[in-house]
Amino acid sequence: MNSSKSKVLSVDIGGTNVKLLRTGDSERRKFPSGPNLTPKRFAAGIKVATEGWSYDAVTVGLPAPIANGRPLIDPVNLGRGWTDFDFGALFSGAPCILANDAELQALGSWPGEGKMLYLGLGTGLGNAMVLPDNSGLPVVVPMELGHLPYRDGKTFEQCVGIAALKENGRKKWEEDVFETIQKLKAAMVADFVVLGGGNVKRLKELPSDVHRGDNLNAFLGGFRLHDPAAVMPVNIHTKVIDPWGKKEGK
Repeated sequence: MNSSKSKVLSVDIGGTNVKLLRTGDSERRKFPSGPNLTPKRFAAGIKVATEGWSYDAVTVGLPAPIANGRPLIDPVNLGRGWTDFDFGALFSGAPCILANDAELQALGSWPGEGKMLYLGLGTGLGNAMVLPDNSGLPVVVPMELGHLPYRDGKTFEQCVGIAALKENGRKKWEEDVFETIQKLKAAMVADFVVLGGGNVKRLKELPSDVHRGDNLNAFLGGFRLHDPAAVMPVNIHTKVIDPWGKKEGK
């Protein structure tokens, strides 16, 4: 790509919202996600949310394991039908890379050195590893550690996701979060952890080897898959889109 002229559209499909940002733009757009978001509704939302935007390449982050450009399973917190959905056909022929959402967060969060474990505290528990190759370039390994058994017949994700926070209260949730960080960091032999996701803001203090992430890094990771030299826009503001009603500014 000619990074000085081309536009990359980065789409982050979360369990609560679908968020979009282009390289060089300060306006982020989003519309609701959740268990009723099927591929058909997603396609309708994208059509409305990208009105007036042109782009040359697209990255889509989906909360599911990806192989050969397709989801292996339906995302736990979304509707059904994603494994057979053709993402490339949705974006007017622009080159489209489908990636695990935590993979994009991790790539955008990596500081350029060290073996980093990314953990995303959101609707569930996203996770990925980043480490340098022999030339110093990042190698991203998306994982599904959140579905491993933790305790009392529950997985890590079931104990640190948003449902656990609501059910168990903040104190118990924090205890499980810090124990999860400790166990997974040790298991992956990581140098440090970047903790991202919408619920990281609920943690006031973090251990010295755990760094607070920024949700916007998912967009930077999406940009970097097409343009390694891409940088984040500044002064980003959000426009909320209601694809099934009127548009709202926020």
